[in-house]
Amino acid sequence: MMLRSSIHPHDLPLFSEDLDLLSQVLDKVCDERGLVRTTPEAERIGAVIIQLYRQGVKDGGKLADLAKTYL
Repeated sequence: MMLRSSIHPHDLPLFSEDLDLLSQVLDKVCDERGLVRTTPEAERIGAVIIQLYRQGVKDGGKLADLAKTYL
């Protein structure tokens, strides 16, 4: 019996380039909302951005727009 293992995008590591983009998007959204990155709301926005990125949204502008609509 052979075990099947499927790797989902949310299981893949985030690399430096990924984190740079995600950080830039979070900065943009926080700046537009007048938030400090250490607030709970900013943390929620960051989580949404990461989730969207792992679901395949790789464009920074789209990530920012979608993150704003989720909140």
